[in-house]
Amino acid sequence: MSTLAPGKDVEIEERFVLLELGPNEQTGKSKKDFVVGMWRWQLSVLRSGKETLVTLSPLHILNEVVFSVSLKLTYFPQGRPVVLHNLKEVDVPLKHPYTWTVMGGCESRCLVEIKFGVNYKAYGRTHYILRPRRMSTTSVEQAQSSVARMLREDILTDITINAVGGSIRAHRAVLAARSPVFMSMFTHDLREKELSTVDISDMSIEACQAFVGCVYGVAMSEEELLVHRSELVVASDKYGVENLKKVCEESMIVDVSTENLLERLQMAHTYSLPALKRTCVRLLVDFGRMYEIPNDFEEFMKTADQDIVGEIRSTAMLRGRKLEDRQKPSAEKTRRRKSMPSQDSDGGAPGKRVRRLNVRLAGDEWAK
Repeated sequence: MSTLAPGKDVEIEERFVLLELGPNEQTGKSKKDFVVGMWRWQLSVLRSGKETLVTLSPLHILNEVVFSVSLKLTYFPQGRPVVLHNLKEVDVPLKHPYTWTVMGGCESRCLVEIKFGVNYKAYGRTHYILRPRRMSTTSVEQAQSSVARMLREDILTDITINAVGGSIRAHRAVLAARSPVFMSMFTHDLREKELSTVDISDMSIEACQAFVGCVYGVAMSEEELLVHRSELVVASDKYGVENLKKVCEESMIVDVSTENLLERLQMAHTYSLPALKRTCVRLLVDFGRMYEIPNDFEEFMKTADQDIVGEIRSTAMLRGRKLEDRQKPSAEKTRRRKSMPSQDSDGGAPGKRVRRLNVRLAGDEWAK
C-alpha cells in the first residue's frame, strides 16, 4: 500500500512537500492548496512520453519575494527505489508558476518531492521560511522585565553558577520558580544549598549565560540560538525548563536535512522531542530519505535504541515502504572478495557514504 493513493492530497512536513503518482498514472495535482511558511501553493505533475513536467504555483502575487526550491523524483522500477533526478535549488519568484521539465520519466510509481530552502528573500532581506512561533514571546510572557534586570545588574544575587570557562551570579528564587530541579536543589539539604554554588560542568560559559538569560526572560538573538542550541536543549531537559526545550525543538525542525537527519532523530529520542522525532521518522520513511543514505541508515538500525527501530519499522509497514533486509554474504562470496585487491588501495571508495554531520543543535530567540 502506498503513502498516497491516486487522487489523494500532498503530504507536507514543515518545508518538505510530497506528491505520489501510482504506476501508469500520468497526472497528479494537489487536491487542495497547501501552506508552506505564510504562503499558499499548488503542485501539479504531468508525465508525457519521455518528459515529466512538475509545476509549483504560488497563490500569492508579490514581485519582490523569492524562494529557493529544489525538486527530487524517486522512481520504483521493479519495486526498488531509484533517485532518478535530484535537482539543485532554483530561485522561484512569488509572482508566477515555475515548471521543471525532467527527461527520462518512466511509468512506475513515482515520488515527487519539493523542498523549500530554509531562507527566502523579500525586498532585499533574508528571512526564515518557518520562524518558530514562540521565538519572540515565550520568555517575555513568563518572566517580567524587572526580573531580567535583577540578573543584568547583579541585584541581591545569592547563588553562583559555575560553567566551563567562567561563572554567573543568579537568584535561587528565580531559578527555583522556573525549574523543578533547581527547586529540589535549594529546598533540600544538598551540596548546592549548603555551598550556594551550582556546577554545570558540561556547559560552556557562553551557553550557560544564554540558558540563565532565557530563564530570566533576557532576549536572545537567532544567531545565539543557532550557536548554542545543542547545549540549550541538553540543559533544558536536565533542569526541566520545558518551554526553552520546546523552542529548541521547533528551531531544529526548521533546518533538518538529509545530512543531519539521523543525528537529529537520535537527539529527539534521547531528550524526548516528539515533534522533531515525528519529522525525522516521516522524512526517513514517507519521503524516502532512508533510500538516499542506505549505509548510514543500515548502521543506525543496527545500533540505535530498539524503540526507535521499532517505530521506524512500524511506520514503514503502515506506509507501505519497504525496508531492505541486507543479507550477509555467503562463504563463497566472502572468500572471493578476500581474494580480490582492495578497492580502497588508491584512496577511492566503491561507494561514497553520506557524511553524518555532528550538528550542534541550536536554540532560539526567546524575547524581543
